[in-house]
Amino acid sequence: MSVARTGGKGEFNKDLSVDELEMLLDISSIVNSHLDLDEILQSVHSYLPRLIPHTKSGIFFYHETTGKVTIHSNIGFSDRLLKQFAENISSHFLFKKQLATKKGWRSTDIHPVEDIKKLPYFQSAMRREGILFGIGAPIILEGEFIGTIHVTRPESRGDFSIRDLRMLELVANQIGIAVKNALTYEKDLKEKDHIITVLEQKVKQAERLAALGRAAAIIAHEVKNPLTSIRLSLYSVEKKSSWKMDINEDLKIVKEAVDRVSRTMEDLLHFSSDTYLRFEEIDLNELLKDVVSEYRNQYGKGVIIETSLNKPVPAILADCEKLKEIFGNLLSNSIAATEDGGTVRVSTNHSFDQVFAVVEDWGSGISLEIQQKIFEPFFTTKQTGTGLGLAIAKKNIEAHRGTIKVESEPGWGTKFIVTLPVYNQARRGVVNDE
Repeated sequence: MSVARTGGKGEFNKDLSVDELEMLLDISSIVNSHLDLDEILQSVHSYLPRLIPHTKSGIFFYHETTGKVTIHSNIGFSDRLLKQFAENISSHFLFKKQLATKKGWRSTDIHPVEDIKKLPYFQSAMRREGILFGIGAPIILEGEFIGTIHVTRPESRGDFSIRDLRMLELVANQIGIAVKNALTYEKDLKEKDHIITVLEQKVKQAERLAALGRAAAIIAHEVKNPLTSIRLSLYSVEKKSSWKMDINEDLKIVKEAVDRVSRTMEDLLHFSSDTYLRFEEIDLNELLKDVVSEYRNQYGKGVIIETSLNKPVPAILADCEKLKEIFGNLLSNSIAATEDGGTVRVSTNHSFDQVFAVVEDWGSGISLEIQQKIFEPFFTTKQTGTGLGLAIAKKNIEAHRGTIKVESEPGWGTKFIVTLPVYNQARRGVVNDE
């Protein structure tokens, strides 16, 4: 494969090496995969140092309405330099040139080296970071400039070639395709600024959840042990009390409160800690029969629990206890949404390499607004509870490489659908490696 293109101060006309071809093919495969856009950006960016030798690079998105830029993937740039770049975007000549022309540029094609060294931006930012030469390629979506890739290196490494610039343009073009694909997959994302905002929100949400997870683990460990002591002490007081006043009702209330806090701590621990699975070959029908039997005994005749578990389904590789917790939670929610004498149904099915388990009720249903939030941690419509039950269930299902979704219509009930991969030897090898 050879690429010939004229531009800048010379021509790009050189055969690509086998390694470069393989990397470009890998990038194309990543761009056309079903990964999240964040993952695609990170994966594509990881190939860049091997395609174009450099020390620092970043993928930036541009908000046309605000005139601001945000970084979504970074190699080597310090926080200070990124802040200066974002706050002084009007002074960055390489960025401004791309925005004006929608073409890739080398910094030395815009200004001679000696002139670059005299620029205020170089004096205040680039020199302190030890960089001089740079190239930038625009990310274009439907003819509009939505971002750029900037690649830099120090004076000692020499200037970038036209070949480097063309290679960067190829990568930027692939990122543009990835953004377009993301817009296609996300029907609600109609405008380019919207998808950039969503990306920022995902990053912030991930950061918040990571911080929350760390805080939850600390709080749970610090509080759980004293709660155990309190529970044991209250039990002792109840047995040994020689008070003349009847304190049993008070003690009962205190114990219930302590148990409630303890359950909250358990939920926080489960949500914040890593999910460790003990895999074994499982017949999902048999597991669900056990769960249903337990809940029938617990709820008696208040709610009818129907099953459709007679059709054989392929075995799955899973953690038995985790699955019981997951389906116990779903069944509990469905029963809670069902009036006395109502019906809840548990069924299974399969298709090719997937097994489906469905827990459905015919209660009052869930509004679309709540459906969109139902798996978010700490979201609940109940007066009590942590709102972590479905978030933990989703986390554990995804640890099994499965998915969970909800289908509901107000007044017509709710259906939770869990999808799990069928067990096979190849799958077992993947799980063991993980």
